[in-house]
Amino acid sequence: MACSFSYTAGSDALNALVSDELTTVTVEDDWIVFNPATSSSDVGFAFYPGAKVEAEAYAPILKNLSDAGITSYLLTLPADLAILNQDAVLDVLNSDMRDYWVVAGHSLGGVAAAKMANQEPSIVGLSLWASYPASNVDLVHSDVSVQSLVGSKDGVINWDNWNNSSTQLPATTTWITIEGGNHSQFGDYGFQSGDDSADIPAESQWTQTSNAIQNLIDVLP
Repeated sequence: MACSFSYTAGSDALNALVSDELTTVTVEDDWIVFNPATSSSDVGFAFYPGAKVEAEAYAPILKNLSDAGITSYLLTLPADLAILNQDAVLDVLNSDMRDYWVVAGHSLGGVAAAKMANQEPSIVGLSLWASYPASNVDLVHSDVSVQSLVGSKDGVINWDNWNNSSTQLPATTTWITIEGGNHSQFGDYGFQSGDDSADIPAESQWTQTSNAIQNLIDVLP
């Protein structure tokens, strides 16, 4: 998506940035961290936003994960573009010294997430949201557990590239289609130009996405 502005976070996203009895939300210089009151997982989660979308727009899904006991980091990136700092997750990994991580990204953010999953041994899981690796990233023989999520009503993604990305991902990749979901509803930032209208509420897409990530983490070796 090429544009000079960024899509801004909606009211549901802003509400998800408020700490409560389940999650403490802390805004740092380079990320927003969602810390669960009771952690149920030793695996951390870090997320790359889509291009030209405010990071805060993805807060509902990360809040869901934290409420479920998963410490989650929402990366804030220069000019809201992951391609300007694809290595951003390294600062999180060096700050929070847990041994295992799942990294995710939406759209162009997933390109950065896939690159880092291919490089960093502590990244044991990759969740791609309406995304696929760059052509020079080959995860076929990787031990990383991968899932690829897409909304059936996505009007933004290049469907040919998404389908062909199976040749770059492990044979064990889990392919998940969110029926009625679209591109925009992986976050809370309004309707993205070129997208198709969703047939399900955004809250349903957020819940299905966070459930998929919890399932990925639950079966990690």
